[in-house]
Amino acid sequence: MSWIGLDDLLGLILYAIADKSIAGQVNAVSPNPITNADFTSILGKVLSRPTKLSIPESMIKLAMGEELANAAILSSTRVIPERLIKVGYKFRFPHLESVLLHTVGKSIS
Repeated sequence: MSWIGLDDLLGLILYAIADKSIAGQVNAVSPNPITNADFTSILGKVLSRPTKLSIPESMIKLAMGEELANAAILSSTRVIPERLIKVGYKFRFPHLESVLLHTVGKSIS
């Protein structure tokens, strides 16, 4: 799944406004998409919380309906910010753990 930290989202908006060579749409995502399982594991590590429980796919489909569950939760998308990388935008937090640590006010080691 794709994600982006707030600092990078605001930074790339300002970068795109200032750089006149960027016109049109850009993918406002980190250059490092990850799986939902990895996201959950990293978030649990940062918050010092266990992340061993998971919801079975069948329960998600039962609760949300198969179509919505497949479209909103169970599908996979790996978006890469190719145009931003090409123009040289430097992400402040290209990795999830560092942005989560920053967000919750913990030092990055």
